[in-house]
Amino acid sequence: MTVCVAALAEKSTLIGAADRMLTAGDSEFEPDQLKMWIFSPAILVLVAGDATLQSEIFKRVDIEVRRWINNDPKTWVNVKDAATLYCNKYRELLREHAEADILSPMGMTIEDFLKRQGEMRAEFVNSIAEKLTEYEFPSLLETIFIGTDNDGPLGAKGERLIYAQIYATEKDKLANLSTVGFAAIGSGKVHAESQFMFSGHSPRKPFSDTVLLTYAAKKRAEVAPGVGKVTDIVVIGPGMTTTKVEDPHVEKLDRIYQKSRAGASKAVERAKLETANFIAEVRKEYAERAEKEEKEKKEESNTSVSDTVK
Repeated sequence: MTVCVAALAEKSTLIGAADRMLTAGDSEFEPDQLKMWIFSPAILVLVAGDATLQSEIFKRVDIEVRRWINNDPKTWVNVKDAATLYCNKYRELLREHAEADILSPMGMTIEDFLKRQGEMRAEFVNSIAEKLTEYEFPSLLETIFIGTDNDGPLGAKGERLIYAQIYATEKDKLANLSTVGFAAIGSGKVHAESQFMFSGHSPRKPFSDTVLLTYAAKKRAEVAPGVGKVTDIVVIGPGMTTTKVEDPHVEKLDRIYQKSRAGASKAVERAKLETANFIAEVRKEYAERAEKEEKEKKEESNTSVSDTVK
């Protein structure tokens, strides 16, 4: 239970925001730690779902990424590479858990099961295969990868152009949301996404607008179950620098947001009053029209009776 959001501004700067609510099994708590992983100065990940499972996957991803860099210090790890590696490690861990829960009690590994299928009844094999295929972690694991890639076309001086990227995963499924310009995960996902869509966000929006919108999306998501109140914000700039926004600055941003909400509330109250007056006017118009029509019907009826008498 959580919410993490990310947005792209000016096609070059990335903003990420998250609460601190963590889930481990059936427990929820809000510790003093970020729900973010930094793989390099150019790649940061926001996470949602069981903290223990996510931690295990990211440890494996981190080891592999560091191996890439150690083997070739000039290696640029692209955002998609890290996100794809996460999906591979997700499937790897899922396989291990499925083996432990389904096959280990019978003294088998997945390799044993595959080798010994010919010795087993078809019904048993099909039943086990179905359980392995349908096996899932107890909670939904989601991530947002934000960062910069250098695999763009060559610039005027022959340099490789840098691109800001947003990727999101749900389980082991990967999506590139850079063109959309925003992403959200966790139990508050729908609320956060609606804020971006309602505001008409695009990757070309000014940085200042996008910072406020990203914060507003996170605050909107707090109505969802399990979303914490504390907000952490990070920024990845065009220079590939990752900066955590200091708490006093987040507090200042919150005051700006609360002021805008207060103004919006007053505007809503004015709109309600205007709507009430409008409805009263419409009702009066309909009542007068009905009264007029009734009067005309009576006059027509009296005329008809008078003609009959004659």
